[in-house]
Amino acid sequence: MTLKTHRVSWSIGRRLLVDGVTLEIPKGGIIGLIGPNGSGKSSLLRLLAGLRTPTEGSVTLDNDPINRLPRRTVARRIAMVEQHASTEADLSILETVRLGRTPHRTVLSPWTSRDDHVVEQALLHVGLSESRHQRWHTLSGGERQRVQIARALAQEPTELLLDEPTNHLDIQHQLELLSLIRQLPLTCVLAIHDLNLAAMFCDTLAVLHRGQCITSGRPQDVLSADLIHSVYGVRAEVSTSAHHGKPHIQYLI
Repeated sequence: MTLKTHRVSWSIGRRLLVDGVTLEIPKGGIIGLIGPNGSGKSSLLRLLAGLRTPTEGSVTLDNDPINRLPRRTVARRIAMVEQHASTEADLSILETVRLGRTPHRTVLSPWTSRDDHVVEQALLHVGLSESRHQRWHTLSGGERQRVQIARALAQEPTELLLDEPTNHLDIQHQLELLSLIRQLPLTCVLAIHDLNLAAMFCDTLAVLHRGQCITSGRPQDVLSADLIHSVYGVRAEVSTSAHHGKPHIQYLI
């Protein structure tokens, strides 16, 4: 077991965004957080990353409370890719990805061949090796997303958290990116809107609704017409895909 939450809640003022969520993140594989806008997916990811302190409950990393671990220790284990990445500095792709090595270096540490190798592999993984010198402000939203994932991979994390990683990507790049994530030897947690993509690529789904985790399990055990109607308020038919054997959702008008 790597990451785990125990009855974790988080509030801003009187607004309860995460409400008593207990969730175990299995080592390896991909767990998808699904649910409508405002259900608490992004907030839960930030709690898992140690970027927010729970109002109640606890988040643990290998059974150690994450808020008691040194920030550098957490940064060497957990990489977080936010949904909306921006920077005021006009960095190149290469310079941005190199920032992922920060948790592994000190102010006086020289840049090493090991750092170069890790950065090169990260660029290769996301298909940006040839455009490494392109400037941040010239990139499309989808390209920026891929750069941020490469930066996260350069951290060499054991846990990778992604908030809507397919946002801004066309269908081809969505499939390519999720296939890449699928092949990584990491524990991956991603918030994702598209239920068909979630069913195809995730080993486990956790369904969030109004800040609570109402169910979790394998996609074929979780996704049903009744659940989709109760959580999303839409009618749907759920069948088994003849192509990949996972659930396929068809929405009804």
